Amino acid sequence: MEQLVLLIAPMVVTYYTYTYGRWAMQKGCRRGGVGVFVLAALVLGLAIYAIFLRPGY
Repeated sequence: MEQLVLLIAPMVVTYYTYTYGRWAMQKGCRRGGVGVFVLAALVLGLAIYAIFLRPGY
């Protein structure tokens, strides 16, 4: 349960980044929008790895 609570902040950041990328794509900045989508996926992927998959000490 606490792992899901820890995942809330990265999910909020990912959603905000995704909406910015969608806005950039609508304004015609395709390269920037794709870069922002990659950044959003990287943030969520690293958070999931750090919270769920990384072995403990």
